[in-house]
Amino acid sequence: MEKGWVSLVGAGCGDPQLLTLKAQDRLRCCEVLVYDSLVGERVVGQAPASCEKIYVGKRYGSHVMSQEQINALLVQKAREKKRVVRLKGGDPYVFGRGGEEALALMEAGVSFEEIPGITSAVAAPAAVGIPVTHRGMSRSFTVVTATVAQEGQKEEPQMDFASLARLEGTLVILMGMHCLEEIARRLILAGKSADTPCAVVTQATLEGQKSVRAPLSQIAGQAVRAGLTAPGVIVVGEVAALCLGSAKAEKTVGTQEGGHAFPAPLSGVFVGVAGTESFSKKLSFLLENAGACVWDMGFMQIREKLGRLPDFARYGWLVFTSPNGVRIFFDKLKRERRDLRALGQNKIAVIGPGTAAALEEAGMYADYMPDIYDVRHLAQGLAERIALQGKEGGEKPALFLRAAQASPWLAQAFCQKGLPFGEVPLYEVLVDEKKRRDALRKQPDYVVFGAGSSVRAYFGDGETPLQGRDCTYVCIGEACAKELSRYTKAIPLTAKVSSAEGIVDCLIEAVRSYSVGNSNSFW
Repeated sequence: MEKGWVSLVGAGCGDPQLLTLKAQDRLRCCEVLVYDSLVGERVVGQAPASCEKIYVGKRYGSHVMSQEQINALLVQKAREKKRVVRLKGGDPYVFGRGGEEALALMEAGVSFEEIPGITSAVAAPAAVGIPVTHRGMSRSFTVVTATVAQEGQKEEPQMDFASLARLEGTLVILMGMHCLEEIARRLILAGKSADTPCAVVTQATLEGQKSVRAPLSQIAGQAVRAGLTAPGVIVVGEVAALCLGSAKAEKTVGTQEGGHAFPAPLSGVFVGVAGTESFSKKLSFLLENAGACVWDMGFMQIREKLGRLPDFARYGWLVFTSPNGVRIFFDKLKRERRDLRALGQNKIAVIGPGTAAALEEAGMYADYMPDIYDVRHLAQGLAERIALQGKEGGEKPALFLRAAQASPWLAQAFCQKGLPFGEVPLYEVLVDEKKRRDALRKQPDYVVFGAGSSVRAYFGDGETPLQGRDCTYVCIGEACAKELSRYTKAIPLTAKVSSAEGIVDCLIEAVRSYSVGNSNSFW
């Protein structure tokens, strides 16, 4: 292939579950991701960890790149024979300047496609129970942008107020929060009734969703008092007075007898997930399916360590303590052009099902996994097994393949048994301090830790998180809970099974217990 290709992908209106299947497919195989400010971290996180991620966001008064620079960037990356995803909030062709990017790609002879997304013009009103059309109230809707993007110039309302004021259907205004008062004033001056129902929706479909409703003459003031800030969607018309269903859609699963939906077990519960990207993605998916509102509180980054892998013939057991370690190990094998047959004499131990599944993706299967999925039980169980079986592994050392900041449990257990071992730090866990500060400001009902390393990173500098708010910590296992006890006297919930599924079960049990014992519960 002489050239790469570009997918102009709509990320939808916010909720990652509203991505199309085709959009997810392109995200998961892209090599370069060029994304905007309206695209959430959990959507960006669906791209491979190895993908080059380039932020080109534009917000009112702040442009990282001009449109011409973005066009040139897409052409450049495609000519580098890369699979490029240009990810935009909403739909690329609805005030997303996707048409301009498409023309630039055409002129450069670059292959591209457009993958539609759910536009906020329809989804944001729907999220608060407002249909943009409704029989007897609105037979049409008009979508306009309040400003025309002009880099380097102040943006003012550029709308045909006279024509818009005469509309009988619904008027949906995008990118107008910074001049809402002026828009309302000029619509009224142009003849729109001051009593026309209006609504403003921000953070639509996300956990921070807010909305206000008021007559056109009062909407700007009400939005300010409610603390609504850009970006937001403005709805003007009779339908803005409707509220079909709850103001914030309740997540449901399954059906009861008769076909009526019933609340998901974690519906209305806010859960913060702290951990590495791969752990957070899996757990967030399971939590959302259980109805939880999930906050990404991940600020840990995985960086591969340099250096070649050793000669495996010198070792008996290869020991993996995380899916990250397995994936990095096999990536290294490929880059070093090491044949899988080089592992033919080695036995393999893993910490739990997630790590075993990552191993199976490479076509290999674990010889040992503890009954309780944490590093302490892995260390004790494997050391005892090797000591009892004596000659197993030819009395060769075990090789620990894990993070540089790993728990001492493995080394201690092997030293106590007098067993030889070696260590290869495959990767290190880094902390993005900006993301960490942002995470500490969030106030979920529960914060989940997937490993002792995430606890250490979370409490690393002694800053007190979640000040002024009760919060329950949830640990994936006993070792994680013990690490937490070094930083707080709070008693955490601990999953009975050390896995993402175990954490979800633990939360469901806790929420149900609370529901039974508290008459003011959300059930």
